Amino acid sequence: MKNLLIIISVVAFVLAGCSGDTKVDEKNIVKAAQIGPKAETAEDDFVYRLVSEKSVYAEGERVELYAELEYVGEEQEIKIAHASSPISFPMKEKTRGFEIGYTMSQPRIVTTLKKGEPLREQYKGSGGYGSQDPKEYVDFIKAVAEASRKGSLPSGEYVVAGVAEFEPLSGSTKNEDIRMNVKIEFIVGENKNNE
Repeated sequence: MKNLLIIISVVAFVLAGCSGDTKVDEKNIVKAAQIGPKAETAEDDFVYRLVSEKSVYAEGERVELYAELEYVGEEQEIKIAHASSPISFPMKEKTRGFEIGYTMSQPRIVTTLKKGEPLREQYKGSGGYGSQDPKEYVDFIKAVAEASRKGSLPSGEYVVAGVAEFEPLSGSTKNEDIRMNVKIEFIVGENKNNE
């Protein structure tokens, strides 16, 4: 009998989570906590990290999201060429299914990376829309822009597909463009403790 009650409780919980409501629910919070808000990859003499300080943020809370590119090779420093930054933060809000692009100007900038000293870039907002985009998407991107001014994001479940893209100019065994990708997830939702 006890096992039957547990099974019924689990089924009820799963069905409640599938109701189609766009609010962040407890099921999503557990999922984001299991995935984790940090990821790292290495290629050649470089390590790329993407970090969210939390897996769940309260609505309106500052989202601490940053990426690091670190040189770990034999030389004391290396020069790399890249666009405005070697780091970008394209993301998707999964609840609504909206892509949030990350654009930057494309000059050729040369940066010196010192061994063991990561180049860190903080997320400062992203997204854009055109005249052909649906009103729902335009309204969401405007909400992203408004929340980003305060260091936050609108409520939702976010997947950040971070990218580090650059060309090593010296001190690397690889003399071609490097593109490193990692993904993290985090949730911005209502603070149930303050209700």
